Formats: sequence, C-alpha cells, structure tokens
Amino acid sequence: MRRLQFFVIALLLASAAHATEAAGCGVRKGLYDAWLSVAKHTTNHTPIVGSLVSRNQPAPDPSSLPGIDNEFRTYFQCLSDTPLPADDDGGRSLCKDAGVDRLASVVCQTALYLKSGRKGSKEFLDALPSTRKAAEMIWDLQSVGSPGASRDQQPAIFQPDGPAFKIVDELFVLVLDDRDTAATKYFHIVSAATGAGASHVDGQIKILLREAPAVVVKQWAVLRQHQPRLKKLLSELSAELSPAETKTLRQGIANFCSTDNLDCPEIFKTFGRP
Repeated sequence: MRRLQFFVIALLLASAAHATEAAGCGVRKGLYDAWLSVAKHTTNHTPIVGSLVSRNQPAPDPSSLPGIDNEFRTYFQCLSDTPLPADDDGGRSLCKDAGVDRLASVVCQTALYLKSGRKGSKEFLDALPSTRKAAEMIWDLQSVGSPGASRDQQPAIFQPDGPAFKIVDELFVLVLDDRDTAATKYFHIVSAATGAGASHVDGQIKILLREAPAVVVKQWAVLRQHQPRLKKLLSELSAELSPAETKTLRQGIANFCSTDNLDCPEIFKTFGRP
C-alpha cells in the first residue's frame, strides 16, 4: 500500500513539474502597448498613435499599471529562473510564445542569448529595435516590471542593473567586435538614452573611441550621425587623457584611415591629426 501511495505521489509531482515546464514563461498579447497607453495617459493625458487606445476610447485605468508591472516582473523572473530548454534548436523554444509582445520578445531573446553562452548573436541582434523610435522601448525597461528595484532585487540573469542595461552592455560588446548591424542598433538605443542611461552609454562610447579605432573608421557612416555627442565626449577625453594618450588615440584612427577613404578627412576634422 505504501509503495502504491509513493508511486501516486511521485506521479503527481512529475505531472506538476511537467505542467510547469509546459506552461513556460509568457505574457499577454500586446502587454507593452497596454503599459504604454496607461503610462502615457498617466503622465501626459494624451493618446499614443498606434497604441491600444484610440482617440474615441476612454483613457485606460491607471490603477492597472501595477498589474502590468507585476506581469512583466513575473515574466522576467521566469526567464531568469527557467533552464535553457533541451530542444533541437539551441533552446529557442524558450521564446516560442514571446512574439505576442514586442518588449517581451526582446527581453526573451536577450535571456536566450545569455543562457546559450552568447552563441546566437545574430538572433539577438535581429530581435533588437531597427529604428530610433522603436529603440525607446529599451529604456522603458527601466520603468517596466521593477521600477526602482535595487540591484539585488533584479532577476539574476539581468543583474546588476536590470534588462535595459544588460541589453545595452551585451550589444556594446558586439559593437566592439564589429558584428553586422550592431553599431547601427546600438546608436539607435543611444539616441533615446536619458539620465543614468545617457551617462552609461557615454562611458561606453569613450571606450569605443579610445580602444576600437578600426570600428570607428569602418562604422563612420553610423557615428557621423552623432557628431555633437562625439565632439562632446572627445572634449571630455582630451581633459582626461595625457597629451601622449591623446596622440595615441589620434594615431590609432590614422592607422586605419587609408588615403582612398573618403570619410577620413571628416574623421580627422573631428578627432584631430596625430
């Protein structure tokens, strides 16, 4: 009898575990758009073009915002806690349901990229916003899910500063590696940065300017669109670096500027010659 009871209990536990695994991590369709609608109405009282709320509909109830944040918070924690699925496609089934929400999809692809040992850089890059306007949602992650959460309250996979900064940090490494589309998508996100986010990316861009002259020259078509920011950061660098270090920075740029590169006169104008 005891053996039968043990068998039944084991079967129930296995069934519960299987149900949990099958359920996976997910959010409702268009949850981020719902968050945008509520957040926008709460702050500016004006509808968002293309959001779930049209001009002929009443504003959503701001009290629903905590519920939306809780759903995202639960989702982010689930992504962090769930082991990489042992499927035949590199664990991609982790994000099979994430496409119903554009913000959830980006965060899930980031989690998948990290959990797979950073093997799927193309899929990670493809998931990131392809326009400056769309890139604003990356910084919304500072407010979605766990607004004001301390570092130790962030899901482990997104520590120390949460999904927004984790995405930016991982993308910046791909910029330094000169991966396809990385620079373009990174600077889309940079354009939308404010506050702590702006300070964070400014520090990264200084590293790019100092340590990756080959990328700077090769990706000048992207960087030139941000010349006011570049000039500001170069001015700050000139105050931080010794004359010898400044000369080294400029020489690094010159080393990758061939005589037939039509961008190089403009690059030298921005950086100065060694």
